Amino acid sequence: MFQRLALIVTVALLAVTTACSSSSSSTVNAAAATGTAAASAAATACPTSNTKSFAKTRFVADVALAGGAFKRYIYSPAKDGKFKKGAKGKVLALVKAAAAGAFTINRLKAASEAAQANPTLCKLLAQPIAKFSAAVSGLISKAKSGSINPADVTSPDGLLSDLHGAASQGGAAFTDNTNTSA
Repeated sequence: MFQRLALIVTVALLAVTTACSSSSSSTVNAAAATGTAAASAAATACPTSNTKSFAKTRFVADVALAGGAFKRYIYSPAKDGKFKKGAKGKVLALVKAAAAGAFTINRLKAASEAAQANPTLCKLLAQPIAKFSAAVSGLISKAKSGSINPADVTSPDGLLSDLHGAASQGGAAFTDNTNTSA
């Protein structure tokens, strides 16, 4: 009974995740593919003053939510082996990872828009956000196919660290909350 319910919920969540992430993942992959060209194009399109109020605050909130979802539902379970064949709760962990990936992409898009509204953040963060978004999009695909392994999350975690460093350099630092319980 529980397995049927879990299967139904899994299929429903994967369908929603696919619908939510299909358009953004192609945009993200295209932005990541251009690499430095995207960063240089964004640097020329950067404003000279804030175009949105509280742009840095919005950026920090959105990127912190994205990073937190990635760490809690994708990175930590992968490192703990919850996505391995035969692991207890693997299906639920994969569903959570796919949903967290879609949420992460959504918040990174919002963070990118907030960064584009601030001249300092615009110049520093276009490329790190695009790279991290592309890496998370790849993990969403792996979660949907049920094949995330611990090595798959190492690169995105490094890209999150790069994003954190660039944000700190731009005056919009964020930190991980180590006081939470999983």
